[in-house]
Amino acid sequence: MITIGLFLKYKDYIILIPSRLKSTRLPNKPLIEINGKPMIVHVLKAAQKANMKIPILVATDSEIIASKIRNEGGEAIITDLKHESGSDRINEALNKFDPSKRYKKIIHLQGDLPNISPALIKNLADLIYHYNSMVSTVVRASEDEINNPNVVKCAISFEKDLPNVGDIGRAIYFSRSIIPWGSNIIWHHIGIYAWNRNILEKFVSLKPSILEKTEKLEQLRALEANIEIKLLVTDEKPIGIDTSDDLKKYKESLI
Repeated sequence: MITIGLFLKYKDYIILIPSRLKSTRLPNKPLIEINGKPMIVHVLKAAQKANMKIPILVATDSEIIASKIRNEGGEAIITDLKHESGSDRINEALNKFDPSKRYKKIIHLQGDLPNISPALIKNLADLIYHYNSMVSTVVRASEDEINNPNVVKCAISFEKDLPNVGDIGRAIYFSRSIIPWGSNIIWHHIGIYAWNRNILEKFVSLKPSILEKTEKLEQLRALEANIEIKLLVTDEKPIGIDTSDDLKKYKESLI
């Protein structure tokens, strides 16, 4: 695993969490209560636990979500209803919050990963320090995830045949189907990112690509535009809540 020095202060980093109210698979998903608090608040709290001493913003299209965040002492910025992706949404919020472009490195969390760990957030921050690209994470998919279209799979180029936790590869393609065919390892893509700001700006300037619209995966827009995506192998698997079954699984994990 790449490490930075102990004295790095993350001075130009910022965490952004996109959260939209409408969800086709799980209505009003960010407001679903888990242990008495909305899901999006759990994500905010998880980001705060990383203790990086940097701004944390929720970028949302909903005054209701913004109110929930502010009631918890967090900061929320209202963004346009029409954004095609979470990346478009966080870019608008970033420019509203920081028009002078003080913050150069963005940690892009997802609003449906309430148990994202502080360690994984810091690993992303360390990784983007070294690359002018997009970076993200992958973990080995379990048997029950391989055929699940809600679990995004990734074909990755590694320098070694059997990559270990902490190794870094380059994304070749993302799909909801099993890829690559015949592999002994199927990689589950965890949809959290870190960006250099110039790469985020380039990404959102592009129209949604054909493959992105086909697979409904925004990271394919980057690959089609020759934006490199580095992937860190982790052994962590935060539960992404996309469906009622995911929600049940997460709640059961808390018992």
